[in-house]
Amino acid sequence: MKSVLALLDFSGVTDAVVKTAVDMVRAFQSKLILLHVATPDADYEGDEMRTDISRTGVAGEMHRYHRELQKITTDCTGAGIDVTALLVRGTSARGNPVQKILEEVDRVRPDLIVVGSHGHGRIHDILLGSVSSAVIRKAPCPVVVVPALKHLPVGTDPVKH
Repeated sequence: MKSVLALLDFSGVTDAVVKTAVDMVRAFQSKLILLHVATPDADYEGDEMRTDISRTGVAGEMHRYHRELQKITTDCTGAGIDVTALLVRGTSARGNPVQKILEEVDRVRPDLIVVGSHGHGRIHDILLGSVSSAVIRKAPCPVVVVPALKHLPVGTDPVKH
């Protein structure tokens, strides 16, 4: 196994996703690729332009994502992990990152994908779909799903744990 792709959304399950991916990378002596697809809210809601969206707001959001991704990258590098971080902006309707994720999967060609699940349940997935479900169905490689319940204790470093 050459590479493991960890899909990060900076939610409560992110630390567990990073820990699982790091464990896989160590076990298989692989490279870790961290991916966050930023999906700033749409400029329009119906026919009305939203006033809470601006270039400054989107830039600030992207900067925050970059800082969070950089911290995880630095922690992994410090722990001896060969890591590459990718921050891309999703452009699909309704901020759905699935298509952009699949484009990146096709580009980087990982041997394994690690993604978190928020545990919204089957009804939520059927009605609205979910990123993890879509990635599982469409990924060209195995996908490990880390459940939302697998949170690490508060203050635990997912890379060193």
